[in-house]
Amino acid sequence: MSEENRAGAATVLLYKGASFDLVGKMTLSSLMVEALRRDLPGGEPEEPLIMHLRYVRRPDPRLVDGPRTIHNLRSQIGRLGVIVSQGGETLIDREYPVRELLGPVLQHVVQQLDPDESVWGFCIDHPSLSGLALGRSTPEVEGTMDLNLRESRRSFTVRKVAEPPVPGVDPAELGIDAAGLGQVTVLLSRDIHGHLHEMKLSRRLEEGGFLLGKVLRVLDPDRSGQAGDEGEAPADRYLVEINEVTPAEHSGAGALHFTFTGDSFREVNQRITASGQDRQLMGWYHTHLFSGNESGLSSIDVDLHLGTFQQPWQVAGLINLSGDDRLLRFYARSGDSVRECGQWVKDDRGRYRLARAVVGDGR
Repeated sequence: MSEENRAGAATVLLYKGASFDLVGKMTLSSLMVEALRRDLPGGEPEEPLIMHLRYVRRPDPRLVDGPRTIHNLRSQIGRLGVIVSQGGETLIDREYPVRELLGPVLQHVVQQLDPDESVWGFCIDHPSLSGLALGRSTPEVEGTMDLNLRESRRSFTVRKVAEPPVPGVDPAELGIDAAGLGQVTVLLSRDIHGHLHEMKLSRRLEEGGFLLGKVLRVLDPDRSGQAGDEGEAPADRYLVEINEVTPAEHSGAGALHFTFTGDSFREVNQRITASGQDRQLMGWYHTHLFSGNESGLSSIDVDLHLGTFQQPWQVAGLINLSGDDRLLRFYARSGDSVRECGQWVKDDRGRYRLARAVVGDGR
């Protein structure tokens, strides 16, 4: 038997799957007793255990060790100060990393709940922690090293590798009127369009990932002889065909942010190489957990896109989630900002039709 000597009993909320659906809660004290069993006296205690907890705000974004991926969704609390006493005698008085203290017990709990699920999340919940938002912390990047710039090293140079030419296509062959195309136009199969509207997404944390496919340059003889406002040749227009949507690995997320890491890009590049297909990184997507009728990409999103996705045809997909509805839009660079792209969806005959960025039922 144990008691927690604080105002309001603390609980541990448990979330399941990459979308972090809440599946239940347990008292923190019961998990603590199991985690500290080796340090507590055996047998039925004559006196109750008194437990004092101190929540230490020392962020720890690392995952719980074990066969399943378990995220601490309130990783701002990275350590717990624990004092356990019984009958006036102090049995334990030390500070523990949360992931080391609760990790082994949670690995056992989730194994019993669903042995086939590999991704879980948890957070410590207590009235004193209500102001701390939930989030999946950005993991530490693997394979990094520190450089001492004062140390003499062999010099090296970096040169840009030339991009292969973008193949051209006559839009009329796809059933598309070239006159209605913008600088960048997104092409989606019915399956991919449906997947983006129906894929399971978290309502608590922003999610995101990568868009894979191929790019085509619009062949338009009618514009070839035209010049821009200052006499320059007209800019190329592109058709961006998206044929795979893959969630990002090693990413961080919260209710109002989504973060890639270098490992996220390493994983997706390995995926592209392993596929053995003519496939490129067409851009990225992420969610906003509110209606998008009056807003688009945030300034942080725009900076991320312009600074990370350098090709003029790479796009940023945005999925706004509001209740059971979602709004799907794409953006591409336009000068030092971005502009919304048109979406065309392939029909059963292999021809494309213009799709509106309307709110769709995401259930």
